[in-house]
Amino acid sequence: MKRKGVWLGLASAAVVIAAIGFVAYRYLAPVQVDVVGVADGVPFTIETIPSTILAQPGEMVKVVYRIRNDDLMPVSAYGSITISPAAFQDQMQVFLSQCGGINTYQNQSADDYSVMFRVQPAGLAGTSRLVLKHTFTPSTPR
Repeated sequence: MKRKGVWLGLASAAVVIAAIGFVAYRYLAPVQVDVVGVADGVPFTIETIPSTILAQPGEMVKVVYRIRNDDLMPVSAYGSITISPAAFQDQMQVFLSQCGGINTYQNQSADDYSVMFRVQPAGLAGTSRLVLKHTFTPSTPR
């Protein structure tokens, strides 16, 4: 009978330690952020640097959108940010977006635009993977 109690105690302790480890992991583990740029109706080539990042919760992260205007003339475009999945958009805070709003993109060379953000931990109800997407559309009808 004593052996049965010892094994039951060890099994219970293992379950409790595993549960604590899981909760700690969900609050301390990095969140994968996929960085995407979409040119919708504008002649842009967009490169994201880096395209995927493992962001530590609470850490300020900087990514770069390298945008090249492939047209012969400068193009005015509107940049908008979306975070998906939409149910978890509160898990990311964007602090700086140089390519958001209306900008005129010159045609000489590619220009770098910084975006700075911070993610919150996944916790028990969050997600461990987010997508930061910038969509560029014409600011005026062509």
